[in-house]
Amino acid sequence: MQNKANTIAKHKYPKRLIGFVVFSLLAISVCIKLGSWQLERAQQKQALLDIDQTVITRLSQITPDSLHRQVALSGFFDNQHPILLDNQTNNKRIGYHLYLPFYSGEHRLLVNLGWLAAPSSRLLLPIIPRFTGNYHLTGTLSAQQGSPWLLGGNLHTATNNVLVVQRTVISQLQTYLNTPLKPLLLQLDKDSPVGFSKSWRITVMPPAKHTAYAVQWFALAFALSLCSGYWLKKYQVNNSNTQDKD
Repeated sequence: MQNKANTIAKHKYPKRLIGFVVFSLLAISVCIKLGSWQLERAQQKQALLDIDQTVITRLSQITPDSLHRQVALSGFFDNQHPILLDNQTNNKRIGYHLYLPFYSGEHRLLVNLGWLAAPSSRLLLPIIPRFTGNYHLTGTLSAQQGSPWLLGGNLHTATNNVLVVQRTVISQLQTYLNTPLKPLLLQLDKDSPVGFSKSWRITVMPPAKHTAYAVQWFALAFALSLCSGYWLKKYQVNNSNTQDKD
C-alpha cells in the first residue's frame, strides 16, 4: 500500500514541477517585458523633452507624434456638425463636452470647447451656441477622450444634426463627417475666452516615473526568481529524502 502511494506521488510531482516552472518563467518574462516597456517609454518621453518644443502654428505640422504639444491656431469653426461627448462631470454635475471641427488653411481639427450642463431630462440636449467668425485658439494637443468601455454603438445622432458619442474615436468621426481630420484633439487653455468651463487636467508622466516603474517590475522579476529557486531547491531536497526512504 505504501509503495502504491509512493508511486502515485512520483507521478504527481513531475506535473506539479513542470506547471510551477512554466508559470514562474511566464511571470518573470512578463515582469521583464513590462520593465523594458517602461524603460522605452522613459526614453521616448525624454526624447520629446529634448526636441524643440516650439509652439505649433499650422495644422499641417500636426502628426500623431505631436501629442501634448502646444498650439496657437487661427481659423473658423464648423457649426453644422456639433459633437457631444457624453457622461462628463463638472463639480459633481453631469453634462457633455462640446467638440466642433476647426478649419485652418486646408486642414481640420476637432476642438474641445469645454463642459456644458445636461438638461434635467436625458431626452433633451443642451442648447449649443454658434461660434461665428475667425478665432485664435491656444491649447494642448490630446489623444482621443471619453470612456474606454463602449456600451453598444459609439455614435448616436440626435436632433438638429447633433452627434452624441461615448468616445472621440477620430477614425469614426472623420467617416461620419466625411472629411479628413488631424489625428489629435485640441484642448483649449483654461484661461481661453473661447468655449465654456474647462476643468480638465493635462498630465504627462515624466521620464523618471517611467524609470521608477521599470525598476519595480525588474525587482519583482528578481523576487520571483529567488522564490522560484528556493521552491525548486526545497522540492529537490524533499524528493531526495523520499527516494532515500524508498
